[in-house]
This record gives sequence, structure tokens and C-alpha cells, in this order.
Amino acid sequence: MNPNELPLDIQDAARALSQFLLANPQAKAYQAAVIALDNDLQASALEKRYMDLYTHLTARQQRGEQLSQQEVEPFYTLRAEYSAHPLVTARNDAIGAFKPLLAEAAEQISAQLGLDFTELARAA
Repeated sequence: MNPNELPLDIQDAARALSQFLLANPQAKAYQAAVIALDNDLQASALEKRYMDLYTHLTARQQRGEQLSQQEVEPFYTLRAEYSAHPLVTARNDAIGAFKPLLAEAAEQISAQLGLDFTELARAA
């Protein structure tokens, strides 16, 4: 569905919610953490290597390939390095602090609409 096809009151409510969420300190902290990670060449390269290796190994497993410990060990090492990077940790902490607000917003929308907004959003 095109967002412009929604009734104007729903569009206005969505804009108001968006503005509220974006003005929230947790949202600002998350945005700042994402920008800091993206702007750090070392951290963004580390994230790319991690995601590329994760995607590659996952695809192999989904094709039914058995991965040896020798093949998986570099992934575990990279994951530990990635997970311990201060900018990655800061971003993960920031989204963790923001998620409860998003969950509360989803509950409020569900209550107003009389349906499960989270399921509706997943289907979209």
C-alpha cells in the first residue's frame, strides 16, 4: 500500500510519531552511534568483513554443507573482535536502549488500531 493512500489522520499521526521518536534522546544516541561507526574506516571495514564472512558461511550451511572447525574458527575470532570494538558496542547498547521505546510505540499503535501492529509491520 502506498503511504499516500492512507487517510490523512493516519498520515498525520505517523508523522507525529516519527517526529517524537526522532527527537527522543535514545534515538539521537542511536543515530550518533551509527554515524560514528560508519565514519570510522577501521570499524566499518571490520563490520563489512564480519558480515561478508557471516553471509558466506550461512549460505554454505543453508546449502547443506558441513563446515569444519577449521573453517568456522576464523569466523569466531572475527566475531569476537567485531563484538568487542567500542563503536560496535556503543551502537548495540544504543539500539538496546531505544528498543523499549519502539516496543511501547508498537503497543500503543496496536491498542489504537485494534490489531497487532508488529505483525502488520512484519507483513509489509
